[in-house]
Amino acid sequence: MSAFVEVGIRGACVGLRASQKHGHATMAFDPEELVTLIDHGTMKLRSAVSRAMMLLPEERTRATIVREGDPAILKFEQIKKLAMQWDERLVPID
Repeated sequence: MSAFVEVGIRGACVGLRASQKHGHATMAFDPEELVTLIDHGTMKLRSAVSRAMMLLPEERTRATIVREGDPAILKFEQIKKLAMQWDERLVPID
């Protein structure tokens, strides 16, 4: 059994899914939300995640996405988790 809470932030949908069975929560991000990938400009979140995952390894670890919602800053580990959720082909082989 799981609960879903939906909160609107400037047109972006952010969901919090709490799993009672597993006792943890995960964030659901809107891939169409406009964000800024530092040093690469403004784009949709899905595009920012894709671009960050295609950077060279030393650049990838410094990748940062800035957004209006919470969390406002997404560092590489969070970007990598989103890439795994949305498209396994984006995740680099370390």
